[in-house]
Amino acid sequence: MKKMNSGLRHAITTLMAGSALAVASGAAMAIPGSQVIVDLGTLKGQPTAIQFEGTAPNYAWDGWNGLTPNCGWAHNTRWYTVTVPYYATVQVTLSSGDERLKPAFSMWKTNGSFVGANHLSHKYNQVSLEGSSIFLKPQTPGGDGAIAFVGYANAGDQPFINCDGETVKKGTPTLSYVMPGTAAFSKTLTKGQYLLAVGGSCNSQDCGPAGPTGVFPFKLDIRKGPILPLPTPPAP
Repeated sequence: MKKMNSGLRHAITTLMAGSALAVASGAAMAIPGSQVIVDLGTLKGQPTAIQFEGTAPNYAWDGWNGLTPNCGWAHNTRWYTVTVPYYATVQVTLSSGDERLKPAFSMWKTNGSFVGANHLSHKYNQVSLEGSSIFLKPQTPGGDGAIAFVGYANAGDQPFINCDGETVKKGTPTLSYVMPGTAAFSKTLTKGQYLLAVGGSCNSQDCGPAGPTGVFPFKLDIRKGPILPLPTPPAP
């Protein structure tokens, strides 16, 4: 991966993919532990897209950490914000070329400014803003936070019940598309800032062998839609 342009190096320490169609902008915001929340900037008109490459643990999104199995592991999940400047259908696609990472993500709308250091928790609910995800809500009157759950997509092996008692399936019905190595979600969004939680969904107490750094590569693509691929029909 290549570094972002020099005007952003002081604000974001994360690396962008050299193939990005639109360079992410904004500031990195700390969340408890070593994690940061990265602002990917504003989504422009078609065909421009925001593309980002990174790494994540294969258990981050479904939380098989020995402490809160089946809920999102906040400290290991990769967190991003993106601004949609218009009313439009937007597609988020998360993919990985490594079969050990089964991509999954959740999406919330914020009240316009999400500062990770103001939200202290170890876990979150992948399919709601309730229960474990209450820490994402504004914590003080007028404070920053998430205000609504938008949807999710999960390329993990099977549905499961998370630690908040909610059923986690393959994704939001009619809005999600998953296949091995890819999880996508497309929905018409109102203008505003959105929060993404990205990670792997192994849904097992044994997630298999770790890579050299314990994490696996992913590609994140955000663009105007709807462009969800249709499943290939079975051969006659």
